[in-house]
Amino acid sequence: MALTKITGEGVGSVDSITVTNGGSIGTASNDLTIHGDVGIRFSGDDVRPLDSSGAQADNSVDLGHHDVRWQDLYLGGNLYLGGTGSANALDDYETGSATLTYTGDSNPTVVYEQQAAEYVKVGDFVIVCGRLRTSSVSSQGSGGLRLSGLPFTVDTGQIWGSVNIGYGTGWPTGNTPATGYAEPGTTRCDLIKADSDARNGLDTSVSAGSLRTDAGNDIIFTITYKTA
Repeated sequence: MALTKITGEGVGSVDSITVTNGGSIGTASNDLTIHGDVGIRFSGDDVRPLDSSGAQADNSVDLGHHDVRWQDLYLGGNLYLGGTGSANALDDYETGSATLTYTGDSNPTVVYEQQAAEYVKVGDFVIVCGRLRTSSVSSQGSGGLRLSGLPFTVDTGQIWGSVNIGYGTGWPTGNTPATGYAEPGTTRCDLIKADSDARNGLDTSVSAGSLRTDAGNDIIFTITYKTA
């Protein structure tokens, strides 16, 4: 690449243009370079940082300043943090809301007093926080009770997500959900209660028949899982 110099003497080709107050605009291996105290080099599909001498500078030039910041950054690919390998690549960050419902082998018929959930997705890990409180249950359904409507499908691998129940009230004695797990390849979680025999721990499914028709079944929950 050649630069064009326009002066009172005419037009000619030069290798670089020196700026009077410091810095230069030039070329390096046909790449356009602009630098002063720091600079940039336009190289193929890359824009690379330069130091004050015009040499490429790895991991030493900042973009912006603590009190002079860029505003929005739009990326269509990965953001590499702390390294350049695939393990350092962040390819997605997303927040939003989700509508979760109680389901079973046959689904209950439920009117909800509260049905709120929000999620954060960082890479392929998802966290959902929410609350479900029923105002009426006209049909309890059958089978194990589940939370359905996760915002992303659970990964089909061996990493199983978990449900943390931080608060539960309004359930029949001994049937309040205590925890749960996200089913791989689905968008639902199975709810688990504490077994009446403490030696069995948390391994008994909550049945859909545990939904009370005469009071609000209330839980506050956090679900953490890996998506595909």
